[in-house]
Amino acid sequence: MLVVISDLHLADGTAGDHNLKPQVYVDLLDRIAEAHAKVRAENPASQVQIVFAGDIFDLRRTHYWFQGEHTPWRHFQMVEGDDHARPPVSGEGGYLDRSVELFTKIMTHQNVAPIKGILGDRLADRFGGVEPTRVYIPGDSDRLINMHPGLRARVIDFLGLDLGLSQGWNPELRFPNEYLEPGHGVLIRHGHEWDVYSFEGDLEQRRPEDYDRVPMNDLINCELFALLTYEASLLQPGGDYASVAIERFRRKIEQLDNVRPVSSVVQWLTRHFSSGEDRKMLEQVIGRALTNFNGKAYVKWWLSASGHDKWYNPLDEADRLELLLSSLDKLWLGKIGAAMKIYDKFAAYDPYERYVEMAAKEELALQEGSAVKFVVYGHTHWAQHVPLAFLGGEEGAPQRDLHYVNVGSLRPTHQVTRDGRNFYVTESLCFGIFYRQDERPGATGPTFELHNVQRSRL
Repeated sequence: MLVVISDLHLADGTAGDHNLKPQVYVDLLDRIAEAHAKVRAENPASQVQIVFAGDIFDLRRTHYWFQGEHTPWRHFQMVEGDDHARPPVSGEGGYLDRSVELFTKIMTHQNVAPIKGILGDRLADRFGGVEPTRVYIPGDSDRLINMHPGLRARVIDFLGLDLGLSQGWNPELRFPNEYLEPGHGVLIRHGHEWDVYSFEGDLEQRRPEDYDRVPMNDLINCELFALLTYEASLLQPGGDYASVAIERFRRKIEQLDNVRPVSSVVQWLTRHFSSGEDRKMLEQVIGRALTNFNGKAYVKWWLSASGHDKWYNPLDEADRLELLLSSLDKLWLGKIGAAMKIYDKFAAYDPYERYVEMAAKEELALQEGSAVKFVVYGHTHWAQHVPLAFLGGEEGAPQRDLHYVNVGSLRPTHQVTRDGRNFYVTESLCFGIFYRQDERPGATGPTFELHNVQRSRL
């Protein structure tokens, strides 16, 4: 039995404490153990493998990077053109050494530290006396982990990746960016490769070094969104703002991290900051964050024709980002109506269809004789199953059904309502279970379950 979990986004809590309570992970483990108990009744030899499919840790939604010069996206040498996305040189005391310090802060957070004992410790007694094996695939929010052996060693320890193996993981070697398990019919990747804001490498080759290149989402998440919460943390009572109002404002702006899809951010801000006091504080923090973001050399390159602005596409990825920035700019100036008109131009964009499209094109799934039935991604925070195709069947050959499965996330989510007028908050407990043919009674091949538990936020 193979379990896929993605997008925990364990963080240090400085940009908003969105780490779920440890009991959520106890509930998760209970559900996995219950499913495996049923499997053992059919096949006592069945073992469990847990795949952590990226964005398990979040090294960018934090205030940590505002405390020093060395950041993962600032160059200290001259760069031109495509080299803007090249990872900065990290010498003594550089951003990779600082990343190790940040990761330690994440691991010791009061709601994160217990997870090691829940998911990353010995679990054989829960799974028929056989220790589960674990696999970790980095995503975009934890891409730095594959760039430093000290970070890899800490992940190996925290997630218990050595447990159940005859030979442990070597922290000197990179973690895989994709994982193929033919017995369960799965091909797993985080999926950020297909997000132009989250992957700056060569989509065809996808070499290890391509995953080290700086994606725009690093700057959007840290230098724009996390900076909003950082600027909010600097607000002081007195004058226009009372201490109670500031604290309420801080708590609300910290929820920006959980708005999905991200294109709804402007609408979310207009709905949640309606009082005069809130609007003044929002205008102040947006103004400072936008000035910072727009002043970054990397941002200027990315939005340029040599970066991502394509003259032949009237609404390319650079244009969509510029629309977001323009909307925020109008909010900064207090022009809510103008901000919403700009928002309307890109609100209809479907952020999820791209992943279905690319899953249907996965080469390892389409090859003749491939055992892949399930192309499994995370990244979107949207648990989803889409039957893609039936392959083969020519001249009496057996057909193979192919599916896209997104395992969602374990996160709070502010989702825009269908009428577009408000947002509803849920907590997600989403994961996928994949079974070999001999693990389900009557199965004629690998099968799956997508567990998508949505809990109302109390």
